[in-house]
Amino acid sequence: MKKYRLLFALVFVGFIFGKENETISDFQRSSERYLTDENGNVTMFINVWGHVQEPGHKQVYEGIDLASLLSFVGGPINGANLKKIKLIREIAENEQVVFNINFENFIKQGDRSGFVKIKPNDTIIIPQTKFNYVIGQLGSINTLLSLFNM
Repeated sequence: MKKYRLLFALVFVGFIFGKENETISDFQRSSERYLTDENGNVTMFINVWGHVQEPGHKQVYEGIDLASLLSFVGGPINGANLKKIKLIREIAENEQVVFNINFENFIKQGDRSGFVKIKPNDTIIIPQTKFNYVIGQLGSINTLLSLFNM
């Protein structure tokens, strides 16, 4: 009987002082969502990473689409994998944070249906194709083989 009292006491104390299961939703978010310039145009900041001419933290007009954004950053570099562009949203939309975009449909047919609306503080990643990566590393491999040959 004494065991049950101790068990009951521990459960009761745990119930009183314990925390409920919480989902982790406390992460750093940017306080800036939209900005206005001196002419009253609404702008926002986004991040563009990967295989483009000018990656970085960019201020763009609200409502910009992916094609205009790629033009804004100088376009993709040869070897960019436009079939696997990722858009990572700062704040989940319908419980979705990562969107995969196949830009080839737009290039071949002008089809914009696969575009995702770009929102403030989104991060767009344009990866490099595996073949292009291997070709880029051939110089390093050649140097290593030359050293090994000596």
